[in-house]
Amino acid sequence: MSLNFSKGAFNAFASSSPFQSATMSKATATNSQCGTLRTKLDKYLPVEGDPVVDPTLPASTKVVSCQLALLNYGTGANTLNAHVQTRLASLLNDMQVASAVKSIDSYINDVPDSCANINSIAGTMDGATDDLLAASTDILNELDQGIAAFDGGTMEKEEFEALLDRVTSELGSNLVAILGMISNEVSMIQNMYDTHMRMAKSFQFSSLIDDPCVRPFLVRLAGPELSQVLVDDFGVDDLAGI
Repeated sequence: MSLNFSKGAFNAFASSSPFQSATMSKATATNSQCGTLRTKLDKYLPVEGDPVVDPTLPASTKVVSCQLALLNYGTGANTLNAHVQTRLASLLNDMQVASAVKSIDSYINDVPDSCANINSIAGTMDGATDDLLAASTDILNELDQGIAAFDGGTMEKEEFEALLDRVTSELGSNLVAILGMISNEVSMIQNMYDTHMRMAKSFQFSSLIDDPCVRPFLVRLAGPELSQVLVDDFGVDDLAGI
């Protein structure tokens, strides 16, 4: 038997990570920074059971809201990390299906082949969320510097509280955008696999309709829409007589 494939690729795929994305390390770093900052903010919360509130500390509601935003964003970064890891693991299978669906879409809609959908499903692993991660890192660094400035007496309480509010808002917006990209990719990939399966069933049907043993069952069991296809595309004239 003659085989013709890349020996180098064969050996490379013995690795547990033949495909890699820089987004994963960026998401991991962001999650770690969120955890560190959440811990740093603990010192601004009132001591449990102490009825005296230190007026020099920022409002606890703002601190807690910021900590929650940090927690949610860190969780979102982990979700992004896991999503990219899953996409890399199934990259070749996904791309093979996507390539076939590209041709299907062109054939069904009478339009030229387009890479748009392929580009979309590869977005997160190819850095589509990197700008959002970078923007989040910037605001996290600003928070870290703000904590140091507030503790050092060079930032007023009102300014620090405004920073806490801004961190909460920006992290929330960035998280919504990242999770939206993930959701869109998952939906697109599922739609592609569904389209690919419909193509496979169409080929099966076209092949089996010519089998005299199978044909009667396909005709008798076809629903209204498929029955019309039998008439229009396969020239089955007398459905009731079969």
